[in-house]
Amino acid sequence: MAPATGDVAPWSWRDRKAALDALRRGVAAQSSVDAANGVKARRILFSLGEPSGDLLAAVDALDGFERAIVECDDPSVIEARRLNCLAVLDRLAANGRPRTNC
Repeated sequence: MAPATGDVAPWSWRDRKAALDALRRGVAAQSSVDAANGVKARRILFSLGEPSGDLLAAVDALDGFERAIVECDDPSVIEARRLNCLAVLDRLAANGRPRTNC
């Protein structure tokens, strides 16, 4: 269950980026599914703040990737789902960047 937004202190941009970078590195190196790591990954995603389309897409992509591993899909399918998950995580990280004043 995801924590209520009031239960989680807002993350600074650097903390958010560090958490997403760590999650991305984990997905990039993942070759098996571990329930504890899955819970940790989802906790990171849901603790970033209010659910958004990108957040829900990241959870869906992570689910699809892990399901492909568990179901012993073809290696090309697993890799395609991994790349999709990484792309969604990259998009989520890019949307959280602070705006610069020009």
